[in-house]
Amino acid sequence: MADLEPFKGLRYSPAAHDDLGALLCPPYDVISKQQQEELHGYSPYNAVRLELGQDELNDSAEVNRYTRAALLLDDWIREGVLVPETDSSFYLVEEQFYHIDRQIIRRSLLARVRLEEFSKRIIIPHEETSSGPKQDRLELLKATKANLSPIMGIYRDTNSNIPKLISEIALGQPIIETSYSGIHIKVWTISDNEATETVITTLRGAPIYVADGHHRYETALGYRDLMNMSHPSQSSNLSRDHIMMSLIEIQDPGLVVLPYHRVLTGLSQNNVDSIMKLVQENFDVQSLGPESTYSANIVVDLENKLDNANKSGIAIGLVRNQGEDAYILTLKNGGESEARNSSPLERCPTWILGKAILEPVLGTQQEAAASGLLSFTHSSDEVNSLRTSDKLQIGFLLPPMPMPLFEEIVLSGERLPIKSTYFTPKLPTGLVINKFS
Repeated sequence: MADLEPFKGLRYSPAAHDDLGALLCPPYDVISKQQQEELHGYSPYNAVRLELGQDELNDSAEVNRYTRAALLLDDWIREGVLVPETDSSFYLVEEQFYHIDRQIIRRSLLARVRLEEFSKRIIIPHEETSSGPKQDRLELLKATKANLSPIMGIYRDTNSNIPKLISEIALGQPIIETSYSGIHIKVWTISDNEATETVITTLRGAPIYVADGHHRYETALGYRDLMNMSHPSQSSNLSRDHIMMSLIEIQDPGLVVLPYHRVLTGLSQNNVDSIMKLVQENFDVQSLGPESTYSANIVVDLENKLDNANKSGIAIGLVRNQGEDAYILTLKNGGESEARNSSPLERCPTWILGKAILEPVLGTQQEAAASGLLSFTHSSDEVNSLRTSDKLQIGFLLPPMPMPLFEEIVLSGERLPIKSTYFTPKLPTGLVINKFS
């Protein structure tokens, strides 16, 4: 199945920093404009200068943020800011963080994994994607010839060979220990022949589910094909045929997935009326009562009740403008039973919401997002903030994706709608870089 190998990663030299955490940045797709500015101010060596450089007034096809990133990467290697490993290794990454007032430890393996077409079912996607981010990442990949941040992948190790191995390795002295964005990070190298063989043989028998990074994975496939067409005589076992992935065992206790809530704004009154009519037609609607009976954040109250409701069925939350009731929606007319006897995808609240409510009025969720009518957030606090500032017309709160259902959907060959899962925390860019040889 999956073909993976250790690699000689690029890492920041200790001479380049007093605090490695100040040089790391989030993946490109969660960096706001404000955060981009702040990260550029942290250090001249912050990884955001590679991951998401700033546009300049005189940019052209020849000189732009992608070409600047490539020049910076080469400069940092030449100056010793980034140093390649002498030996090929897998990397064990441990993250300690808090989630809902509970300390959690997540462990993952950084590896170089051979790119495979999704149709082969070796590397398996779980979400639909949009075209915009792919072109941006392709331009960066063409310029830098490097994986700056890892794709997050999930695998199942039925014999727990890898979890046992990494538990032993984590007893040793890490090569990196730093803090970043409230997360304590440790990194170890795995270069011992027996250990690397255990990883390779275990993963060879298992598919890898793409948890985060679909756009970057599809971009890497496109880049590989582009290079193979322009250089057909070169070997087929090149570094561009692989991609850096962070691999997490599906039963790892630190594997946290949050929902993506749906926020609707800019709707016409006809759109609002049509959506609310479909809500009434397809769902039993339970009001939580007047807002005055709840805490200052009615969305959090709804989220808590929604969590309880989903333990016994499929439920979705609904909020309107400030001053209006909040609601719990459950499928009516036997829809619950029908959903439970249908395909795995049809048991997913995100899919149900799209098919029953959003698509009949707004088109696909990609189309609605592209038109500015639909946005996504994994934060209930943000939903409440938008509601109280009258920037929200309708908000749909969704429950987190259960991992058993996630695996069922992935193995069935179906894909979830865009923005169905938010795996947290995101691995930072700059911890280890995979530079193509």
